[in-house]
Amino acid sequence: MLQETAPMTRDAFWRFADEAKEATEALAAQKMGVLEQLPIDALRQVCVQYRFFTIDYISDLALLVARLPFGGLRSLLGQILAEELGEGDPGKAHPTVYDRFLSTIGVDEEQWRHALPTNERILKGLTRDMAANPIAYGVGLRGMGGECLCQTYLSVMFEHMKNNPYFLEHADSIDWEFWTIHTGEEDIIHGELTRKAIDDYLQEDPSVLPELAKGYSRSITAWNLFWQNIFEACVPPLRVAS
Repeated sequence: MLQETAPMTRDAFWRFADEAKEATEALAAQKMGVLEQLPIDALRQVCVQYRFFTIDYISDLALLVARLPFGGLRSLLGQILAEELGEGDPGKAHPTVYDRFLSTIGVDEEQWRHALPTNERILKGLTRDMAANPIAYGVGLRGMGGECLCQTYLSVMFEHMKNNPYFLEHADSIDWEFWTIHTGEEDIIHGELTRKAIDDYLQEDPSVLPELAKGYSRSITAWNLFWQNIFEACVPPLRVAS
């Protein structure tokens, strides 16, 4: 978490961001290991709940792009938004691609409509924060939070999930396109480009740093709680042998 003491410098912010990403990766690894042996019904529930983050992220990213001034960061995030929406082809929009993945692991449409109420509140809270705070806060919350933290969690999730016996047995019939997009080189490059664009944004106007840092810190808290809620609701407690 961000500690508010002396004013933060740009270098100190990036150290904080790097440490937060490392901590997020460690926490994700700790949580996601169970996916390798999780019963398929529970694993389906976990995958369904991530769906709602994908949908809300696109709406919040659109709001962020609309509020940003013209410049490199707005253009980059606008490009990422276009890709998320399928670049004019609704069949290639990332939520649609994710739903195809869900279908191929045996999730029907009725099942994928039910979000956890606790996570609905988190996502609605992020949208409210986007609108109620300065734009730099939104850059930290959804620009950095979406493109940097999300990719970290998804990569760890995929590495464990694909080793689940159900996924190994049905690998040839599963639609992996969403995971190819979000855990491959393309998404890594997105993260690097986002970091560079945000660093340019900071250099152009150093006064935005406090709000940017607050938004990113808020994103870390929300993202970790989002996944904690999923695991508490969807993953059966481990049985301890007596």
